[in-house]
Amino acid sequence: MKLLVLCTLAMMVTMAMSRSWGFIPRRSLARPYEVAMKTQIIAGFDRKLVSWLARHGSGLNAIQRKTLYFVNRRHMQTYWPSYTRYARRQTARLGRPATVNDYRRIGAEIGRRIPMELSYEVLVRRNMIPAWRQYMADLMAKRVEDIPVG
Repeated sequence: MKLLVLCTLAMMVTMAMSRSWGFIPRRSLARPYEVAMKTQIIAGFDRKLVSWLARHGSGLNAIQRKTLYFVNRRHMQTYWPSYTRYARRQTARLGRPATVNDYRRIGAEIGRRIPMELSYEVLVRRNMIPAWRQYMADLMAKRVEDIPVG
């Protein structure tokens, strides 16, 4: 009975939120723009992770540290539609055609502004760092420019 009530409540909340939040359709960027944004976003996330590990990462082993780098890449993949939507809004404000440097600047801003430290804190404090798997190794073996986002 409790499960039925919980499922019904979850369905109602999902329907209510789907009306207020718009679905972000997938729109691809030109390859040079996409590469510029990806490299800057990951560089910002990795910079935050390096400083966080210097302060709080003494209790982590090498595999857990590597997994946190994977978390950065997966976070970028997950929120890529929102990042492209933000980039399109920012480039529309320019009043001129966007360049690769504009997308590089936007990617750096995203990498700087997203508070990834909170994710690291939650994963480490609650012992939720996932075990290292082959799909993580496959993604980490790719260059940042080649990480699939769409």
